[in-house]
Amino acid sequence: MGEAARAHAAELLECLAAQQGTPATAEELGRRAGLTPPDAAATVPVMLALVGAFGVLKEETTPDGTPAVAVISPAAAYFLRGLAAYLRAGHAILDNWERAGTEPGPYTDRQVLAGPQFLLLTESRRLALDADAVPLREVDVVQIVVKARHRGAGGQARYLLQYDERARQYQLPGGHVRASDADHRAAAVRELEEELAGYRHDGDRDVLTELGTVEAVQPSRTFGVVSAYRVAFFQLTTDAERLLLGPGAHWVAQDELLDPDFRVGRASLNVTALERLDATLPGGLTGLPLSVPAPLRRTLGQIVRDRPWESAGLALGVVGLLVSLVPLFL
Repeated sequence: MGEAARAHAAELLECLAAQQGTPATAEELGRRAGLTPPDAAATVPVMLALVGAFGVLKEETTPDGTPAVAVISPAAAYFLRGLAAYLRAGHAILDNWERAGTEPGPYTDRQVLAGPQFLLLTESRRLALDADAVPLREVDVVQIVVKARHRGAGGQARYLLQYDERARQYQLPGGHVRASDADHRAAAVRELEEELAGYRHDGDRDVLTELGTVEAVQPSRTFGVVSAYRVAFFQLTTDAERLLLGPGAHWVAQDELLDPDFRVGRASLNVTALERLDATLPGGLTGLPLSVPAPLRRTLGQIVRDRPWESAGLALGVVGLLVSLVPLFL
């Protein structure tokens, strides 16, 4: 946009901000902004439609039936004047559009004015206002259920989740189906080999069972836009004695997996599609077999997380024992 166009748009916003009380027609606003009748006829209705999306206008009709508008409140008028100031200065309100990824609140002012984060907020509101809001993006995804028991965990089955750096959430291993993937099963194999440290798919040892495809519409935590996801689920079963996992891996129990309020640290779980799959499976996720036949050994970190008080007591006991032994060496 050139400097002259920005100046005209800013002047039009100023005229609209000054229109408190009695509504003005598009023709009147264009004349006050110094636009020629043809320019006003082409520009003003577009500007009013765009600004109206922010909820700052009230619409009325003049006695002769002509549509007219006024700013809805003093705060809304200041908002329009602020937009005009941005235009005159040539500054952008939002930035950081190149960096994909969003996160949950609370937000700093810097975060909320990052493009993808702002988009997530506006798209989440659009979906909240209209459950049938049209998705602006369609994505084919594969996700893989890995189910196992851990020694000393009370026999309850646990499910493997992987941390998504861009979405800042935990979800099942998997990802987008690429054009280079022969099919969804090939995509699942590729994702497992990319996300599980040291994993190499062996057709004689590893089996991927298709569980079904689920559709889910939700805002993307990567791009912020309302997206339609087609998620093809598989379950991995293997005769391998152990699974080597990367640093982003985390095992959760089923009641944690399907709890919308459960968090791993500050990170939430992206399991909307998985919840729908659970409702379609005979016996739900509980009815699925184990992916790994033998119980897995738990890491020290898992033991501490599952039994924090017992672990703290043990640590204090060890410290106390060491302190009591110190005089013997003096």
